Amino acid sequence: MTNYDEKLLSRVFDSVTDSLAIYDRSFRILRVNQALMQLFGLPVQQVIGKYCYQVFYDRTQICDECHVKEVFRTGEKQVFEKCIKTADGSKRIFEVHSFPIRDIKDKTIQAVEYFRDISDQKRLENQLLESKEFNEKIVNSITDNLTVIDPKTFRIIQANESFCARIGIEHSDTIAKKCHELLRNSINPCEANGFQCPVQDTIRAEHSCLFDRVYPDTSGEDRTLQIATYPIFDNQGEISSIIRLERDVTEKRKIQDTLLKRTHDLDERVKEVNCLYKASQLMGESGRPTDKIIEDCVNLISTSLQYPDITCARITFEGKEFVTTNWEETIWKQSVDITIGTEKVGNIEVAYLEEKPDMDEGPFLNEERDLIEALARLLKDFTKRKRAEHALVFRSKELQRAQHQLEELFKISRQVSAKNTLTEIIDYIHEIARKIFPESASLIFLLDSGGQNFLNLEDCNPTVLESFLQVQQEIKQAGLIPEFIQYLQKIRSPHVIDSENTTDIPHFFNTITMKYPKWFGLDISTPQQCIGYFVLALSASQEYSCEDTHFLLTLFSQIAGHIRHLITHENEINNLRIRVAERTSHGKIIGQSEEMQRIYELIDLISASDATVLITGENGTGKELVAQAIHRQSHRKDSAFVVANCSAYSPALLESELFGHEKGAFTGAIKRKLGRIERAQGGILFLDEIGDIVPATQILLLRFLQDHCFERVGGEETLEVNVRVLAATNRDLRKEVEAGRFRDDLYYRLNVITLQLPPLRDRKEDIPLLCNHFFEKYNLKENKDIKSFSPDAMQVLMDYEWPGNVRQLENAVSHAVILTQGQFIERMHLPQFLKQSVLEPSSTCLAENERRLILDVLQKSNWNKREAARRLKISRPTLYSKIRRHRIEKGTA
Repeated sequence: MTNYDEKLLSRVFDSVTDSLAIYDRSFRILRVNQALMQLFGLPVQQVIGKYCYQVFYDRTQICDECHVKEVFRTGEKQVFEKCIKTADGSKRIFEVHSFPIRDIKDKTIQAVEYFRDISDQKRLENQLLESKEFNEKIVNSITDNLTVIDPKTFRIIQANESFCARIGIEHSDTIAKKCHELLRNSINPCEANGFQCPVQDTIRAEHSCLFDRVYPDTSGEDRTLQIATYPIFDNQGEISSIIRLERDVTEKRKIQDTLLKRTHDLDERVKEVNCLYKASQLMGESGRPTDKIIEDCVNLISTSLQYPDITCARITFEGKEFVTTNWEETIWKQSVDITIGTEKVGNIEVAYLEEKPDMDEGPFLNEERDLIEALARLLKDFTKRKRAEHALVFRSKELQRAQHQLEELFKISRQVSAKNTLTEIIDYIHEIARKIFPESASLIFLLDSGGQNFLNLEDCNPTVLESFLQVQQEIKQAGLIPEFIQYLQKIRSPHVIDSENTTDIPHFFNTITMKYPKWFGLDISTPQQCIGYFVLALSASQEYSCEDTHFLLTLFSQIAGHIRHLITHENEINNLRIRVAERTSHGKIIGQSEEMQRIYELIDLISASDATVLITGENGTGKELVAQAIHRQSHRKDSAFVVANCSAYSPALLESELFGHEKGAFTGAIKRKLGRIERAQGGILFLDEIGDIVPATQILLLRFLQDHCFERVGGEETLEVNVRVLAATNRDLRKEVEAGRFRDDLYYRLNVITLQLPPLRDRKEDIPLLCNHFFEKYNLKENKDIKSFSPDAMQVLMDYEWPGNVRQLENAVSHAVILTQGQFIERMHLPQFLKQSVLEPSSTCLAENERRLILDVLQKSNWNKREAARRLKISRPTLYSKIRRHRIEKGTA
């Protein structure tokens, strides 16, 4: 070998980091590199030529287990690990490799040995081994069954002892086996056999999964296992393995199922308790309608059972039915009666619309049946309580009513004694009836003093009078008044009849009460006889009790005697008034002058005829009162009296008012209207201010007066009526005819009979009568207590010419009554036109008028001074004083 080659070999030898040494067959060191000398801390001079066991191992002879010796012996490579003490005194583990060096004859002549320090590797291997053992201890300490599975091959990489124990095989037999072979005993994966595979679900989801699966244990018993799988990802984010954990949750699931069922049962019981609590609250709410309570209860119970979606309910309660919106009759039904004693007041029915999942105890659980029965008991208690409350309220109302009736009777007994006329008593009775029965209608029939006819009661309140006159007219037209009177004459003891018991009701009551849905009637009797009858008409919804009728019977028994007295008294007064009125008045016409007596006679003569009458006279002379008097005495008195003021309408409107019009006859005629002529059918038409109608209307009126036929405005049908015509005017129609403003043929048609009313200035002797009449009217209207006119004031009234006639006189008296504050109307209370137009009258004239008035009244009273003082509205001492002053004696002219 050249020197260059030697140097090159040395450089290469020294560049190797592992320690190198070359030995001959006698184990002497032939060559070492720098790494070896650094390892042992020896210079090359102390190494070369020395025995290896002396240098490296401090021995005097070859090592027992010398690998170099084996290389020379076998000629094969040797590898062994050895712990060597280094130069720094530490011991290191080296992996020693020994190689043979052969000559050309393949004989091992030398050996090369290199040392590689594997101390750190050994330390790591030991740590890894310890870690593996530790991990295995941890894995095996886990009581859950654990396996690690290769996601690609489904082979088990690792399994703990719990898993092996579960499947009943040794640990070594589980490694590298496919999971489906061990778990399902199948060569095919789980999904291929229709089973859900947790491993494949985890692979697809790339996250952990949790399942419950049923697997048989070693004894073949099915166990519920909770399977949890967790993916393990490598550095590339791919799933390298899957950890699969099994936990036996069989007992836990049983406990959970039991707990869930018991929780569900508890919830159902809570719902049932809440149902009863809410129902109790509903029934305890004051003022809540019973129907609303039952309706809420039926909805409440249907939602409180185990399966509300398929539950329906119906409650029948006191004749009414309350159902849920989904109610149907089915075979799965529970029914409970609501009874109080032997009385069945209702029924609760609960039904399932379809067969429920569990019917082991029948269609309804015992607790559900108990709930329905408990609700029935609640409704029973509710009914009893409501009835008790109603009874208590009714009793309280009855006591209050009895107390009120006693107070009313006491009050009435005092107030009736203060009533001096039948009109006041009848109106008062009507008010009492309306207080007890609002919106009721009362009818009072009173016999006259002879007991042969009913009193007219025309001065009563219009509300009372309207119903009375209508019914009286109906029974009169039916000819039932004699039967009614005969019935009353036979009554011997008070009794009540009503619309509820119609078996023994007389025939005429059907006519009296036919328009009233509910009514009752009772007699008005004194101890001696029946003097009338009282009927109270009610609406269909109004109720009355025996106490109500008893109250009215008691009331009438208390006031019947007073009513009888007033009937007799007013009959006497009316008879007296009739006799006096024959000389001083005719109906509502006041006057005793010769002119008025002539008018009275004409009224009596023409009333029986149907001839047309023309009533003339100045304004305010009483033309309409005369027309009314004619109507009142004629055979048409029971028919209509229709007034048409001809000056109050325009010509076109007057035609429509008289003759009526058809719908659409003119703008604004939205419906048919009956004219006054048509409305007066069978009665009298009074045409006031006839002189003011235009010629066009005169023509139409003339035709009507000729044949009593006419057409409505805009109509084509000719109508015929039976009407008597009375006309009035303040004009001189003769002069109007001559002036061409009034048709002469119409004038002759109207002027069949003429009544010319005198002006008041031509009958001044009637002024005192008229003044007293108006004085009484307005004194009552203004609620004053004025005694009479002073002589001075009366003289002023007598002396005035009265261009406005009676109407002007009435206004003057009304004015004076309003202004008077004392007991007498003085001159200063009269209107201004009277005070300015008349001079002071002489005392002689006034005294003579007073003397004549007192003498006239005494003669008319048949010299009964008490009656004369009453008529003159003065006290008896005052009358006696005036008689002495005027020297008036019986027989004086």
